[in-house]
Amino acid sequence: MEHGIYALSAERRRAARRRTVLSCCVQAFTGPAFAIAVFGTVAVLFLGAFQNLYALFIMDGLMEFGYHRTVFESAIASDVMTMALPVLSALPYTASYLDDIRSGFIKEYLPRTTGWSYLTGKLLACMLSGGLALMLGLLLGAGLMSLLIMPKELALTAGEILEPWLTELTWICVRYFASGAFWSLVGMTMAAATGSRYMAYASPFILYYVLIILCERYFTGLYLFYPTEWVNPSETWVGGNWGILALLGELYLLFAGWFLLLGKRRLERL
Repeated sequence: MEHGIYALSAERRRAARRRTVLSCCVQAFTGPAFAIAVFGTVAVLFLGAFQNLYALFIMDGLMEFGYHRTVFESAIASDVMTMALPVLSALPYTASYLDDIRSGFIKEYLPRTTGWSYLTGKLLACMLSGGLALMLGLLLGAGLMSLLIMPKELALTAGEILEPWLTELTWICVRYFASGAFWSLVGMTMAAATGSRYMAYASPFILYYVLIILCERYFTGLYLFYPTEWVNPSETWVGGNWGILALLGELYLLFAGWFLLLGKRRLERL
């Protein structure tokens, strides 16, 4: 499992591990798929807000102050965003591990690092790219919506208090990041389990909608495993945002452990 640098000192192995993780992250963030996922998120966000935006620009007069926030919140809760979330998070890096094996690149790369470093780098880069693609897309979309809508809003009148928006927007981005990281991890794990590149992109979508169907039709009270609750939670969550992050953290450990086990066995056969 440790391949060519097993005999190196612990310090040099740590340095190799850092280089491997950094290399995987650079590969994930600079690829065209990451940019497609970011701008795809922006496009989906505007599709979800299309009806409100269309009504805004064909009507006369001005809307109440803060209408841009209302439009943004309706867009992230729309059906189109719900449908696209697992697909967008799977785009950047979920198939990279399988691509390395099929192309033979992994045989050239492993002598320069350790097996665990390679698998850890793939794991972290996959989760970070899947989560950041959604988060950056939301931030970019929120900024563009504000630029478009705020000139059509009334100004605050005397005595009105500006409601805090930055804190809520931050938590929205955190929830989408955490959810995107999980679905990208699901895609990479299922690709490693099945040996199919198509499962890297299809499995997050399939599992996502299986959970939605089960929670909406058969287990209506099981909101913990209702994926839309992870990004747009109701008031029933124990612990609020922290409760969502704790649940997703446990799911991370489950799928990450599965991926590392599968990856270890595959590398031992090379």
